[in-house]
Amino acid sequence: MRNHALMACAILVLPFAALSAQRGGRGGSTPSGEAPPRAVRPATASQLEDLNPARMLVDKRKKLSLADSQLSQMKALEKKITDRNAAIIAQYDSVRGEMRFGNVAPVPGSMGASMGAAGGRNRNASSGSGSTMQTPEAAAKMREQTIALRVIAMQIRERRPADLAEALALLTPEQQKRAEEFVKEQEDEVDRLISAGGRGG
Repeated sequence: MRNHALMACAILVLPFAALSAQRGGRGGSTPSGEAPPRAVRPATASQLEDLNPARMLVDKRKKLSLADSQLSQMKALEKKITDRNAAIIAQYDSVRGEMRFGNVAPVPGSMGASMGAAGGRNRNASSGSGSTMQTPEAAAKMREQTIALRVIAMQIRERRPADLAEALALLTPEQQKRAEEFVKEQEDEVDRLISAGGRGG
């Protein structure tokens, strides 16, 4: 199962690697001469922690008309889910914290660096938006970290159905029907932050 997850994540990372290679071949700049765009930052650990379905239902307590007893149970479940996922969230945060984001420039001394030096140096010096030099080793490390981050994120994603089912079980059938809209909104957020490798803070 783990091997399948690693293979799937590797496939997701390949387009990023190809794009990085293309940028390097062009001297680390776009056709218009602008500095290359910054790498998309993955979701933060706090953003993933906020995807706790019980927390979402607690926030919607008025619209769901939760009874006091239901609210107490939901808050207890919110803490239970947070504690249950704490270790994997911490692992995600650790890997993400080691990643370095910024503009990717060609390796010093390369043909791309020489070609982009004249225009890029003056522009970046005046704008204060210099590029971050990235060696092949650093690029390889970034790819490895990206794969590791996606594997962990997929594990977090796989835990959600059980967490959601446990939270919805505390609602009445009528409340569950009212909660469908809120669940859908949170599912869209999950897809944006995890499945699609969405931007974080």
